[in-house]
Amino acid sequence: MTGNIKLRDPVIDRLFEAVLKLDSIDECYALFEDLSTINELKAMAQRFAVAEMLDQGKTYEDITAVTGASAATISRVNRCLNYGADGYRLAIDRLKNNDAKNEE
Repeated sequence: MTGNIKLRDPVIDRLFEAVLKLDSIDECYALFEDLSTINELKAMAQRFAVAEMLDQGKTYEDITAVTGASAATISRVNRCLNYGADGYRLAIDRLKNNDAKNEE
């Protein structure tokens, strides 16, 4: 079991089950647009972009220039990449593997 055990909850499990049932990016847009505010969704996307750029070895300055993320946000994401539940790592690695397969 990964992630924060204190966060585990049947209601959150149900949300994640729903996300896993989506079949396309369009379906994700529909759910997340209903589920969150535009700013919340943009903040999540920004943090994931920061994680990918940190994984690529980009500097804080480069990341801020591209994403607009603050040093505090970059630092928080970096801390999660290094000491977190490995969620960013799992997702980034899977995207990399998928991208590599698509290039073949």
